[in-house]
Amino acid sequence: MGGTRPLSEVDVCPVCGEPVKRKNLARHYRKTHPKRALALLHPKTETRVARDARARRPRRILFYALIGIAIVLVSAAAAEVISVNTIRMHIHPQLLILIRGASETLPANIGIDRDLWRDHSLDRYGVNGLSPLLTRDSSGTIHVESNTVRDFTLYEFLSVWGESIDYSQVVGNPVQPGESACIFVDGQSIPLSNDAVFADLQKIILEIPPNSQPCSAVS
Repeated sequence: MGGTRPLSEVDVCPVCGEPVKRKNLARHYRKTHPKRALALLHPKTETRVARDARARRPRRILFYALIGIAIVLVSAAAAEVISVNTIRMHIHPQLLILIRGASETLPANIGIDRDLWRDHSLDRYGVNGLSPLLTRDSSGTIHVESNTVRDFTLYEFLSVWGESIDYSQVVGNPVQPGESACIFVDGQSIPLSNDAVFADLQKIILEIPPNSQPCSAVS
């Protein structure tokens, strides 16, 4: 029995399974398993590294999750910008202003230049920072360029311009006693109390007829 070793003095190598005296275990690791010696001799170091890796994993997941959320939000914002700046309604009514037989020029850049853009209540329908009701030249063509399909009207356009028509004046031109203020839509007279909904290629005339003619007498 003298040739046996007490079990308390012998360990089994976890790598190769060989019984090794406890005092010789470190030398056995270095000689037989040099690549794993450090981890075998200092298991706490490996545990700490693993623990640090596990601690970093949730932070890494959170980081990538935040990046994903940011991408979604940026994409949604970009889609909203594209949507707001997409023309979904584009028509061209025509407007003529006649004052006692003389034609008045409809200014260019209504709804573009600040001096010709007085009412901003419709701005949310405009595209690229412009009013949805505007003129680009002095030809009398009104451009309806909207990101939303809806009814736009003559009085809304006049409000954008900062002008109006009523029984006392027509876009700033006073109506004298005995004269009339008239609106014609495609050749038909409509009361001033009625608004005209714009349509493509529609012809609208705002007029003070010459010689004190009533609106009904103007062809």
